[in-house]
Amino acid sequence: MQVTAVGTSGGLPTAQYGTSCVHIRLFGDEILLDCGEGSLQRLMRYDASPNVDAVFISHFYADHTLGLPGLIQGLEMNDRSRPLDVYVPEGRTQRASGMIEGAYGWPDYTVNVYGYDAGEPAIRTEEYTVRGFATPYTEHSHGLVVEETDRREFRAHEARALGLDPGPKYGKLQNGQTVQSADGTVIEPEDVLSDPKPGRKIVYTSDTKPTPGVVEAAAGATLLVYNAMFTDEQAERARATGHSTATDAARVASDAGAQRLWLTHISPRHEGDEAALTADAREVYDREVVAVRDGETTTVTRQ
Repeated sequence: MQVTAVGTSGGLPTAQYGTSCVHIRLFGDEILLDCGEGSLQRLMRYDASPNVDAVFISHFYADHTLGLPGLIQGLEMNDRSRPLDVYVPEGRTQRASGMIEGAYGWPDYTVNVYGYDAGEPAIRTEEYTVRGFATPYTEHSHGLVVEETDRREFRAHEARALGLDPGPKYGKLQNGQTVQSADGTVIEPEDVLSDPKPGRKIVYTSDTKPTPGVVEAAAGATLLVYNAMFTDEQAERARATGHSTATDAARVASDAGAQRLWLTHISPRHEGDEAALTADAREVYDREVVAVRDGETTTVTRQ
């Protein structure tokens, strides 16, 4: 899994930084989480591609959505042919369709607009799922969890001990099928597969204040991407606007047992002073924390 911060400014773009957008590349697919103003240009600039398979919108504030019409048109001008899936909070599908149609009209390729809600995955493949979780920022706002399917390792030594030589039957067992050895012994997948090991988990909170629900959604995250609009000096403003401070983000990361923390959605007032955000967070959270800025990329590896 590769994660790229495409836009990290909160509320408004600045001369240097764009608004909310995160690009994830995993298992041959490419997904955007939010698509703020100027995302198309920034995707071309950084180690990411605008030719994504799906876009998830967390909520319908301008700094999270204004780049979507431009992305859709840009893909059309680059002769896109395969469909693009756009996922928006349930109750906002008409608004999304109106924004697309009102900006440039529908492109020649297919754009599917789907509503998602908290709970059931909006995308489910054999390798990963993407699901939303409710946040209290607006009436229809969500964070997003991108989670690798739990893995079970094939224990070849167990298979050989049961009389099964390497070959196609190994693959069948890994796919959950029962097989027989040469002497007729029935071998079940449970006989040769390890207990499930949790897959990698990327949690993107979008705009939110800290809540128990956010902590629950972030539990065990390999990488937590959390809005850190303000330093502690602006804590009252964070509470008044429904956002979080870097310390809030760190407390959520600590309580959730997250392995790494990215601070993003940073107020323009803190541009150039990102060290203050990380210093606040490190008072609470003792693992890796980065006040991430546009263009920074990380690889989320298996443990």
